[in-house]
Amino acid sequence: MIVRNAKPNPSKAYKLFDGQGLYLQIYPTGRKGWRFKYRFDDRAKCISFGVYPDVKLKDARKQRYHARELLAKGINPSEQRKIDK
Repeated sequence: MIVRNAKPNPSKAYKLFDGQGLYLQIYPTGRKGWRFKYRFDDRAKCISFGVYPDVKLKDARKQRYHARELLAKGINPSEQRKIDK
């Protein structure tokens, strides 16, 4: 409900955090995108999981879970995604 009702801020983008690195980025245009922030090799990284409402919260959480499993194995989720494509 919070995700659906989030309104854009005309001056700048803002984030709604879900936890464990997952958040929804809301842009001034009204676009909403799922992102996952993580650290790999002591560097901050971020990958996109898709645009809301095409990607629901449940699906974004599944993708976060998979990305965290890869991190636990020492694999960069962003690089793995490029290999999979």
